[in-house]
Amino acid sequence: MKNFDPKYNSIPKTEIHCHLEGAIRTQTIIDVARERNVALPSYEADELDKHVKVLEQMSDLKAVLEAFDIFQRTIVSPSIFERISWELFEDCARQNIKLFEVRFSPDWAFHGYNLDWDACLEGLLRAQERAEKEFDMAIGIIAITSRSMGAESCVKTVDWAIKHKKHVQAVDLADGEKLYPMQDFVKPILKAKDAGLKVTIHSGEDTPASYVAETIKNFKPDRIGHGIHSIEDMRVVELLIEKDITLEVNPWSNYLTNAVPTIEAHPLRKLFDLGVKVTINSDDPEVLETNVNNEYRIAREVLGMSMEDIQTCNRFAFESSFIDPAKTRPIWERYFA
Repeated sequence: MKNFDPKYNSIPKTEIHCHLEGAIRTQTIIDVARERNVALPSYEADELDKHVKVLEQMSDLKAVLEAFDIFQRTIVSPSIFERISWELFEDCARQNIKLFEVRFSPDWAFHGYNLDWDACLEGLLRAQERAEKEFDMAIGIIAITSRSMGAESCVKTVDWAIKHKKHVQAVDLADGEKLYPMQDFVKPILKAKDAGLKVTIHSGEDTPASYVAETIKNFKPDRIGHGIHSIEDMRVVELLIEKDITLEVNPWSNYLTNAVPTIEAHPLRKLFDLGVKVTINSDDPEVLETNVNNEYRIAREVLGMSMEDIQTCNRFAFESSFIDPAKTRPIWERYFA
């Protein structure tokens, strides 16, 4: 479903919800496996794609998360992490993305090979600096704490993000919202907020609107990842508007994970029309075989949003971005104003 139609590809874009671990090129997985003797189901790209890409709607979010195992095994060293980061920034530039926030879970991504978190961050920062110069982009970094890794991992991740808040702008609480009690993570997330980091929370992806309301009450987030089931309760919609919370929406991802029954049923436009600040993102572009161009196509050709609506979503992304405005303002003026 990747799309490079000029009518979408030529538009300057934003993306503020993209998982680095879900954005590894198939050929890179094969290259790393051959260099490091990592076992794969196949070393041919077309065959391996059958194991690392989700091309049809699956039963639930958990089934999609299980497709990440091979991606995790690819992150074998800080230098490989730098390569993966650079290639993602290349892929963004190819789509004309000018404001980009990348997120990753250090404990999840690095624990398999016991990698040094700081060394991996240094590699990401080198790739970031190079991409910002070569592609004229503004790039931000979000550290994810994965619910499935537990409360201790959350504390460790938040403390690490605070230590590196010069380079890491925000923390995100992600992973299966149904399975892990919200209260286990409130204290460390609020510690991050008190330390000056921004906060985004995965909520309302495969959970009802009540979870979004509880997320807002407990975490006081700046943004919410997904949040699409807010549409089920107008009180939650009104709460999002009242608190000025932006949603990071990922239409094709929500269809593939069965968070919506059909892509036509996706509530992106309904939320927009109700006055919720929504943004359009790809989530896991390699796992889900999508890109922001494809998400724009869906927004316009399937959900009926106008190009002006999409441009407004870009403005919402800029206004809610966690990146220093000194970096984002010139980008806005050059490409979007």
